[in-house]
Amino acid sequence: MQKVTDNIFLLVLFAMAGTFILAASFIFFFIKYQRRINLQKEAMQKAELDYGEQLLNATLLSQEEERKRIGRDLHDDVGASLSNLKMIMAQNIEAAPGKPEYKPLIDKIITTVRTISHSLSPPGLELFGLEYALHELFDSFNAPGALHLNFENELGEQLDSLGNQTSLALFRVIQELLSNTVKHAGAKNVLVKCFVQNGNAVVTYQDDGKGIAATASAKPGMGMQNIQARLKMIHAASEMATAPGGGFLIKIILQHKAAATI
Repeated sequence: MQKVTDNIFLLVLFAMAGTFILAASFIFFFIKYQRRINLQKEAMQKAELDYGEQLLNATLLSQEEERKRIGRDLHDDVGASLSNLKMIMAQNIEAAPGKPEYKPLIDKIITTVRTISHSLSPPGLELFGLEYALHELFDSFNAPGALHLNFENELGEQLDSLGNQTSLALFRVIQELLSNTVKHAGAKNVLVKCFVQNGNAVVTYQDDGKGIAATASAKPGMGMQNIQARLKMIHAASEMATAPGGGFLIKIILQHKAAATI
């Protein structure tokens, strides 16, 4: 009887051990399977992110090429045609004076075409660098009675050594910020600063307008989406806040090492 009891005990013990081993094996393989699934998901998400970034870069580069083409067409074709028209009308006015009001109108059209052409494809950026192109951009906004712009470049010549892609992205971002300030902020003053912080090149843009809605639910407009897309393309970090005393402030931290110059 004792032997039968011992056998039953051993059978129960083996059954429990087998059940435990099976359960442990199942849990092990389940965890391993889940881990494999998670790794596959992460790989797919990374592939989608990489593809999205490549698509974004291709889209922005395509837009820039189209901007350049339109800018060249405006400058070379429309601008040249208007200049010729101005010469012809000047000759006609000298021969038969009577409509001198046409001249300032044509001058205004030529200036407008030139401004649009330069905004679409800034020639100074490729020829003379980012600092020169920014000064040209600021001059176009710095008209009497309009915005008062201040530009402080503590990076010195390092500002022109950021690379073509980064320089173009920064130019477009500041151009978009200025446009937003004019359209929406009601600001009178803008300050753009370039400096070194923690070994990185940093650019800040600040106006004294209405500021931004400090809520996470605020949906960015198309202009801000373009800004974020361009900053993402050059792997730059950004922080937006209400400036001290009111107004809008954005801080752009570039993935570009720099040294203090002053």
